[in-house]
This record gives sequence, structure tokens and C-alpha cells, in this order.
Amino acid sequence: MKRVLGLVVAGLFVTTLVGAQSSIPRQLDTLVDTERAFARAATEKGIRDSFLEYFADDAVAFSPAPIAAKDRLRGRPSRPFSEYELRWEPRTGDIAASGELGWLTGPSTFIDHTTPGAQPQHGNYLSVWRRQPDGTWRVFIDIGSEPPQPVPFEPGFRRFPFPTRYAGEESQTASAAALLRADKALNAQIAAAGSAKAYEEVTTSASRLHRSGFMPPIGTAAIRSWMAENAPAMTASTGAADAARSGDLGYSYGTYDVKAAQPQHGAYVRVWQRDAAGKWLVVADVVQKF
Repeated sequence: MKRVLGLVVAGLFVTTLVGAQSSIPRQLDTLVDTERAFARAATEKGIRDSFLEYFADDAVAFSPAPIAAKDRLRGRPSRPFSEYELRWEPRTGDIAASGELGWLTGPSTFIDHTTPGAQPQHGNYLSVWRRQPDGTWRVFIDIGSEPPQPVPFEPGFRRFPFPTRYAGEESQTASAAALLRADKALNAQIAAAGSAKAYEEVTTSASRLHRSGFMPPIGTAAIRSWMAENAPAMTASTGAADAARSGDLGYSYGTYDVKAAQPQHGAYVRVWQRDAAGKWLVVADVVQKF
């Protein structure tokens, strides 16, 4: 009887485990494993050389206009991990149903060991990945913020919670054009109605806003409140946008300005996902000040 009961319990455990794992697509698992391998490579080769290995040849950085990320990396000295210690871990993100575009985010820590008494600098990175023709994943955009303390995440990796997912048959070209229009419409609404109102209409309960100097506001209410207090007089201009073949996930980037006692100017990167009704929603928004 104990043996039978044990087999039943074991069967239930396996069924539960398989069900839990099935919530993460295989290609997303592969992407997460690649990010972790990238992080390990940084401990072995240092920041510059590991980034050169894992960045796509057409990867972009910002200054604030887009520039070739690898060219900028090659212009920097190679430093061993013992001098510049950078660690990070993917904790959430998602992948397009077509399996060639994804995004990840999580906490990071940097320590400059060449400076006596240097303290850890906490970060919250975001990366947009593209699957290459040979099947490997490579970073297309990497951008981060510097929060005042470690950013909390659920243990391990969890797929970004998105309420409903687009499963239409629109072409990639049409989807990319629709996303470009959505980004431009958001920027127009920011100028017309203010950032708080504009973001309220295109975010979800799990959307993330990454801004240096602040812990990331999560969800529509927190993002609306942060915007109303910190960036009410904001303008932004779309640079480019692209979408996956499945039309359910994409990214955009451009420049922004905040009029305040201490004006801000820089680049923004937004990750968008599309719901079952076909509406594009911002799931992550990061800026880099210049």
C-alpha cells in the first residue's frame, strides 16, 4: 500500500513539475541559459571581452543617438574580472511566439576593485536578444539603471506575467509598422496629456519602469505616480521600432527630454508586448541620461 501511495504521490509530483516547466517555452529557457553563460563569461574574460563575444554584430548602444555597440566596446581597454567585477542574473523576461526575439531583466552588481574601499554599485539591467541565423542568441540592446539598493525579484527565473497574448496572423512588416505607430502615439500623448496619463493607458500591472536613483516602480499605478512626481513635463521622439515575426513582442527606442529644475536629456528603450486584442503595451521602459 505504501508503495502504491508512493507511486501516486511521485506521479502527481512529476505532473506538477512538468506543468510548471511547460509555462516557460523551451526557447525562453535557452535564452535564459545563454544569459547565464554570458554572466559566467564575464567572470572569466572580463566585461569588454565577454560583451564582444555575446553582443550581435549589429548591436546598438546610445549616445543618445544609436551607435554601433561593438565599435564602442573595442575602443575600451580590456580589464580582468579581478579589477572590474560585474555580476548579474536574469529573473524575468519573455520571448516571442516565433522564437527569435526576447528580453530579460534582473539585478546586477558592479565593484571597481582598482579604487580602495569601493562599494558595490547596484544595477537593474535590461537586454533585448535576437536569435542569429545559426540558432545562437546574441544581445541586440543592453541598457541598465542604477537603483539606490538591490532590486528585489522572485527567486529563480519567472516568465513575465502578461494577461493575454496576441496570436494573430499579421505580417512581421505590418506588426513592426503598428508598433512604430504605437510608440509615436505614446510620445504624442506624453506631450499632449502628460507622462502620467500617457503611461497609464499603455502599461500593465507588472510593467517595469527603470530609472537611475530610484527603485523601479512596478505596475500602472506606481508608474503613473512616479511620472506625475518626477517627469510631468516630458517629451520624447521615436527613433526606431521592430517586432518579432509573430507580431506579439517588440522594442522601440528614441530620445527624451524632461523639463525640470535639473533638466534631463537622453535615450529611452521600451519593450512592448501585444495582447490578444492586438494592443501594444509597454512592459519595460528604461532611460539612459546624457
